Amino acid sequence: MKTKVSILHHDYPSRYRNLVEERLAALERFNQEIISMDARLEKDARTHRVELVANLGRGQTLVANVHRDAFGEALYEAIDRMGRQLRKQHDKAKLEPRRNHGVA
Repeated sequence: MKTKVSILHHDYPSRYRNLVEERLAALERFNQEIISMDARLEKDARTHRVELVANLGRGQTLVANVHRDAFGEALYEAIDRMGRQLRKQHDKAKLEPRRNHGVA
């Protein structure tokens, strides 16, 4: 899985980038079909925005977008949302193999 962390309009410490990369790598356990994961971190005047985009191939893209006052809250909620989406997509692919051209 390829990961990319983009920081927009603000300079976060490198430890945040490392934390985000670790969390993105941990998401792979929910769905092994992930081709790439992108994280976009942005800080406005008062809020932090974390957007996670997962490309699963065959045109499937999942997005988790969170705005919170604290960076940690935004990151963990985005990770949680993406994890739920990945699990749901994985379970759906197992239950409906015909829609996925026989891939289980």
